[in-house]
Amino acid sequence: MMNNDILSVIQKSNNIGITFHVSPDGDALGSTLGLLLGLIQMNKNVYIMSKENLPSSLSFLPYSNLIVSACDSVKDNTDCVIVLDCGNVERINANLDLDSRKYILINIDHHLSNDQYGDLNYVDTEAAAVGEIIFDLLKELNINIDKNIAMCLYTSILTDTGSFKYPSTTIRTHNIAGELISKGIDFNDIYKKIYENKPFSKVKLYGKVIDTMEMHCNNKACFMYLTKNMLNELNLEDENSGDVISFGTIVDSSDVTVLIKETENGTKVSLRSKYIIDVRRISEYFGGGGHTRAAGFSTDMSMEQIKLKLIEILNSELIK
Repeated sequence: MMNNDILSVIQKSNNIGITFHVSPDGDALGSTLGLLLGLIQMNKNVYIMSKENLPSSLSFLPYSNLIVSACDSVKDNTDCVIVLDCGNVERINANLDLDSRKYILINIDHHLSNDQYGDLNYVDTEAAAVGEIIFDLLKELNINIDKNIAMCLYTSILTDTGSFKYPSTTIRTHNIAGELISKGIDFNDIYKKIYENKPFSKVKLYGKVIDTMEMHCNNKACFMYLTKNMLNELNLEDENSGDVISFGTIVDSSDVTVLIKETENGTKVSLRSKYIIDVRRISEYFGGGGHTRAAGFSTDMSMEQIKLKLIEILNSELIK
């Protein structure tokens, strides 16, 4: 059950802003747009804040045109701001003045590493995606989950469960997905738009990253690297390319996969594991977060420095 205080604030608020984490994924954007459409049904004045433009792969979502980097701050007379799928203040994809604000901050998430930074917090670590939480929230607000909302929430759940293959997927996840499908969405088309709709240059980038693969820790850890030079060679922007990490997870001997990405602001690391390593715990050590099997962080260390440090940590965990 959703926190009654959160339901009350939403019901009483006229002007509501919604935002999410930086480098937004399908869960952040799908749950945000699903909530937006639900609040519109309640005749709320609702808007989305983002410092980044929408990833092209998710532009098929209803009302996705509202996600533009030009709207990145809280508007005047906002009653409450809802932050979705974001574990800490530093990763919020908007300029929030938390010290002198007049609005109520609501934090809704499913990450165990959430810092509980809101005036009101609802963190359900059993939810496979924030889309599951928003599904429940809309039900409790007596919102009609129509085809457009269903498309958004299904995208949220599909992407954050890795097409229903991650261990966070539950019976409830499938039940919710089934109800969303019953609204008439074309789930097969959604899958194709997300997973079978890559520009040729991005597929070529995957090849470059795969070619960097190294096995460490007695072949139990697969490391991959993505540099700015690779992006430049293919005339690609510094876009979200974290999905390439899935190629490391299919290596038979590896339990953990590490993608180290060079960025303009340092180094970004994504981690995935199969059975042994709690990558959330490793990410938290470096100030990041996530889930037991999927997590990430950013660091000022160079690609080589963080590689050596992670090999040291993983050796102590994997070679026993």
